[in-house]
Amino acid sequence: MDVVQDWAAYLVDNHGNLPPYATQAYGAISTLKSWILPVVDQLSKKPDLATLALTLVIVLLSLKLLNMLVQTVLFWFRMAYRLAFWGGLVGLALWMYTRGPDGVADDIQYWYNTWNTEFEHFKDQERVARLMNQQNGNRGARARW
Repeated sequence: MDVVQDWAAYLVDNHGNLPPYATQAYGAISTLKSWILPVVDQLSKKPDLATLALTLVIVLLSLKLLNMLVQTVLFWFRMAYRLAFWGGLVGLALWMYTRGPDGVADDIQYWYNTWNTEFEHFKDQERVARLMNQQNGNRGARARW
């Protein structure tokens, strides 16, 4: 690396007819070298600092990967939600188109009555079970789990 930089410095210093991007590249490489080499030297002298830096890099990469995973899962959930929402709207529109307003009203009335009948049935069952529990409780102490 030193040989390349020596020759590059020689070419830049002695030949003014180099393209401007070559001079800029050489300046950028020199600046990076002056910043990076002291850090690398310090890390090699203090391995605890190197371990800490490596751990920090690993943690940051892990968090970045975790963020990518979360964003991917959120994308699929959002897409599934939107698909269900718009699919439901299309299905509702298709149902209203095929049945007409009167047919939709009849269907809603039918499902309301069916649900109400089932609800009353289960409400009666719950009332009977509560009365049975109260009668069993009055006879003596109930067994508790």
